[in-house]
Amino acid sequence: MEDDPRSAPVIRRMPLTLANKIAAGEVVQRPASAVKELIENAVDAGASDIALVLKGAGSSLIQVRDNGSGMSPEDAVLCFSRHATSKIVRAEDLEDIRTLGFRGEALASIAAIAQVTLRTRRPTDEQGTCVRIDGGLLAGNEPCAAPPGTSIDVRNLFYNVPARRNFLKRPTTEFRHVSDTFQAQAMANPWIAFSLESDGQKMFHLSRARSEEFSDALRERISALMGTEQARQLVPVQESTSYLSVTGFLGRPEHARKTRKTQFLFVNGRPVRSASIRHALVSAYDALLEERRYPALVVFITADSRHVDVNVHPAKAEVRFDDDRGVYNLLHSIARRALGVADLVPQYSRSTREASVQRQTWASQFWAPPRESGLHTTQFEGTQTSIVYAPDRSSAPQNAKLEEMPLLWQLHDRFILTRLRSGLMILDQQAAHERILYERALESLQSGLGLSQQLLFPQYITLNRPDYELLQAIQLHVTALGFSIELAPGCRVGISGVPSDVRTGAEKDLLRELLEQYKSNEEDEQLDSRENIARSIARCGAIRLGARLGTEEMRTMIDRLFQCKQPYRSFGGNPTLIQVTLEELTARFASVSPKDEGRG
Repeated sequence: MEDDPRSAPVIRRMPLTLANKIAAGEVVQRPASAVKELIENAVDAGASDIALVLKGAGSSLIQVRDNGSGMSPEDAVLCFSRHATSKIVRAEDLEDIRTLGFRGEALASIAAIAQVTLRTRRPTDEQGTCVRIDGGLLAGNEPCAAPPGTSIDVRNLFYNVPARRNFLKRPTTEFRHVSDTFQAQAMANPWIAFSLESDGQKMFHLSRARSEEFSDALRERISALMGTEQARQLVPVQESTSYLSVTGFLGRPEHARKTRKTQFLFVNGRPVRSASIRHALVSAYDALLEERRYPALVVFITADSRHVDVNVHPAKAEVRFDDDRGVYNLLHSIARRALGVADLVPQYSRSTREASVQRQTWASQFWAPPRESGLHTTQFEGTQTSIVYAPDRSSAPQNAKLEEMPLLWQLHDRFILTRLRSGLMILDQQAAHERILYERALESLQSGLGLSQQLLFPQYITLNRPDYELLQAIQLHVTALGFSIELAPGCRVGISGVPSDVRTGAEKDLLRELLEQYKSNEEDEQLDSRENIARSIARCGAIRLGARLGTEEMRTMIDRLFQCKQPYRSFGGNPTLIQVTLEELTARFASVSPKDEGRG
């Protein structure tokens, strides 16, 4: 009797090469993931000099060279085995992890999906070892000449996992992720020299910090990465408790940006992602920050490793504390005190900041001369609508009589309200201004003739290398918007002219914010460079919440909005205005049933 095929086992042991490919999906999600693991290995090896070389944003080549301890010939082969590590031996070691790596998965995962060559030599050895791995399989192992330390080349990442390779973003986007990873590692190790070269161009060359105090060394590294001007704008924070200690810097609220690119968090020297830690620090600013603005954060948290769990995810970017709520409250209080010592909290309270913003006038800086008071007819959602403008008065005072209230006024320094014959129109001033600036930018980019106003004295800024390279790449678009800029050696940029609708005094901030917004928009693969920069200038140049407008500014904004091709939506799809009809208002007041009348 033949064996019943249904009795054959269906569970089989997975081939090691397949298992490593699957595991690599958790550890190596993109080139930046491999860069992170390789730099961490170099740091753990005691290197004082680490060089990163990229080709094709890391998809063609990732090379990391260090002058660390190196490896023996035996370890050079064993390090590519899964769960092979020198960092831990016993289960108890997980409770006292002092190294960046410890799982023994990184090199095995990288080697499973790339072609890897490792050259290494210990200082005491006469010759080095060269090991080659192709798709997880040993392809070569022989002696070679090598300087002390380790050099590892990762070529053709995901070459044997085409599905994963197809999910990689554009090279500019992938390079942004690599650059962010590199900067975080460089920030965490100011006494290590770092360099980054991409496609033959030197992007960063960071010398070892000279200061012996960590906070001073960190400020040196921040200056090298972000620029001296940015470093001077930081508020130091340094405090210790029995549970943890905090060292680092907080950005001043007036220099907050529209992205989180300048926020770096570290726990026991490890770069981490933590929404809870970030919220604890940012919420300490309270009303100091404008909406959708993010301060710079470079914060190092040191705690007993028995209170911290870093074994949360293979990427080791997440951590947990045994008292998360207590850590949140403690960090919030420490940040609050640091800002208070810097006299930021009383100086920039909500009432003071709003009063300062409300004093700004926008008509001469953003708008053409307004039309006279009277009746203006336009099209609203396909129907003719008459907008009755009020006399030239600002927002009505609280003690104004009802008959004195203007027919065009501002609500909470955010919405513009005006009477229609059919009811009421409510306009979102920020969304409306974004739509106006967006369409104006598209016209300027199309014609190449954006209106510009020349500055009496040129302004100069110094960018970091990636931002400088980005500005070079989009310089033609920036010029078409109305900027007059000159690129100088040392990543310096001279600004002699700006778009005509940029308010005076914002030249430096606007160009920086434009680059930050452009980088943030690059995550959207549907945007070409022209669309990206039009959206970026609109988002950066639009008036913000809390800006008080006079009646003339409000009247002119409505005029400009209805001159747009698509006046009813911002480029992000949000409505710029809504209409409330008399019928809707009447229905709302008539919704109370007779039996409810008289109830108090």
